[in-house]
Amino acid sequence: MTEDRPVLGIDLGTSNTCVAFVEGDDVKVVTDERGRRVTPSVMTLNNRGEVVVGHFAKAQQITNPYGTLYSAKRLMGQPFGDPDLQKAKKHLTYPVESDAEGRPVCLLKDLKIYPHEVSTQILLKVKGLAEAYLQIPLKEAVITVPAHFNDRQRKETLLAAENAGLEVLRLINEPTAAALAYGYGQDLRSTVAVYDFGGGTFDISILDIDGNVFEVIATGGDSYLGGDDVNRRIVDYIVSQFQKESGIDLRRDKMAMQRVLDAAEKAKIDLSEASETVVNLPRIAPNVDFNAHVYQRLTRAQLEEMCVDLVEQTLRICTKTFADARVDIPDIDDVILVGGQTRMPMVRERVAKFFGKEPNDDLNTDEVVAFGAAIKAHTLNDATSDVLLIDVTPLTLGIESLGNLFAPIIGRNTKVPHRISKIFTTSTDYQEQVRIKVFQGESRVASENTNLGEFVLTNIREALRREPQIEVSFRIDASGMLSVSAMDLDTNETQSIVIEDYADRARQEQLKREADGLPPIGGDPLELGAD
Repeated sequence: MTEDRPVLGIDLGTSNTCVAFVEGDDVKVVTDERGRRVTPSVMTLNNRGEVVVGHFAKAQQITNPYGTLYSAKRLMGQPFGDPDLQKAKKHLTYPVESDAEGRPVCLLKDLKIYPHEVSTQILLKVKGLAEAYLQIPLKEAVITVPAHFNDRQRKETLLAAENAGLEVLRLINEPTAAALAYGYGQDLRSTVAVYDFGGGTFDISILDIDGNVFEVIATGGDSYLGGDDVNRRIVDYIVSQFQKESGIDLRRDKMAMQRVLDAAEKAKIDLSEASETVVNLPRIAPNVDFNAHVYQRLTRAQLEEMCVDLVEQTLRICTKTFADARVDIPDIDDVILVGGQTRMPMVRERVAKFFGKEPNDDLNTDEVVAFGAAIKAHTLNDATSDVLLIDVTPLTLGIESLGNLFAPIIGRNTKVPHRISKIFTTSTDYQEQVRIKVFQGESRVASENTNLGEFVLTNIREALRREPQIEVSFRIDASGMLSVSAMDLDTNETQSIVIEDYADRARQEQLKREADGLPPIGGDPLELGAD
């Protein structure tokens, strides 16, 4: 790292992506050739089969709804069968299918594109904009992720960046980045809450700021709660009203639905400033009725009624997060708003009522996360920096034990980096190997949590059940990435895993064993032993 080659701070968003860097004492946002400060997280192919990303891709979304990929961040790192993914998939205009390993894949013309590959193209685009802006090649970055992203989602973010030719020095949680932008260089002594309501996700984080020390106390969130859901409520309303009036179901026409979605997003933005707007879409269904015309008045009060439950859900998450942190709401000195959805007046009103104070609106909600990422990137690049950032893991990490029970090893809101070991034992007599399945989540039933990966520890000392002592160790780094190892304390036999895409890893492992003429790997589960 050198001073003349800044490290980029990238806010890779569901709806938009923003890139910033530090120059001297200032944080600067990278703009494109037209001076625009954010890039839509949208991808398509032109008539020559070339990838098009950003504003041009978004501009043709209405005329090419089947061939435009957007909101791919919501699909990253999730199994195809995940209920939330299935719910989100229903509202996308492009097809999403399952591959042989149960991962979602987006269909774009004749191509099958994984969600992380969409993110790669977005990162290539903004990396190119930054290089053109600075007139130098760049390769290092700090990238932000939602605080509630699990290990697999973080891993796919790193993979997307790697494929874009970026070396990620650190993944940083979006609310933490916002707090860094808020407090850096201010010599503050305060406790702040970052309320981050973005396009695809919601996060709430509580931090203590003490000069240049930024310590996250607790974080909570929902990876499927964001501005996209508000847009969908408007779409559903418009489509239902139109069907009542005309008898035409626009849900059968992807191009019409994309026009409605585009109009819904515009209406939402308009209603942040005005009390009423009009949705006007002529010739909405020319294949059914050439004169069919959507013309609907929409008021701010109607929008608020449609979406009040979504806003209340964010506040329920806030309540739970404060309980986890054991912090009283009156102890909060400032509330920082992040994400485009916080422009909605009802959101600001409900947040003000919940916290008992007006939220801070001094920061640009679209750029503050990229600002914080750029500051973190600069501190990593500056040997004299004394900024200390202490983050937490958002979800509990553990393994499956006997009876499909989840055995927690690292609890949610544990400070990272962190390392811990626990002792387990065998569940059957003369057991020679154990399969260790790693999960992340809050359910006591292992299979109800997210399966992050698995591996097999072999050559265990043959003994009666519960006699062997097997030490399972978890290590989570500053970017929230997890590695797991297991050791038989009697034989010192050790096996480990750095969590990758578990389905792909398991399939490769099985194919290798088959090629070597070996039987399928297996093993009974572990039991908790005496600590």
